[in-house]
Amino acid sequence: MATENAEQYLKKVPESIDSKNLNQYDLIVAMEQRHKDAVLTKCPECGGRTNVWNIPDLYMLPREYAEKIYKRIKEKVVELAGSL
Repeated sequence: MATENAEQYLKKVPESIDSKNLNQYDLIVAMEQRHKDAVLTKCPECGGRTNVWNIPDLYMLPREYAEKIYKRIKEKVVELAGSL
């Protein structure tokens, strides 16, 4: 089975939520609970719009996990798109 180059989708460094206006988003996806906690610290009213996918933060893992994490994210995106 062919694999995709998951690393091509990674940014060099993760984006900070401090630069985001979280109130403008209808849906916020957090990879881990700690990410949702950070969102809620900045935007307490965003709780009902923030979903946790429970997928490990790739930026905290060795690069060899990229393909596996990418596949999990892709599955969740397809699932989310099907629910809209």
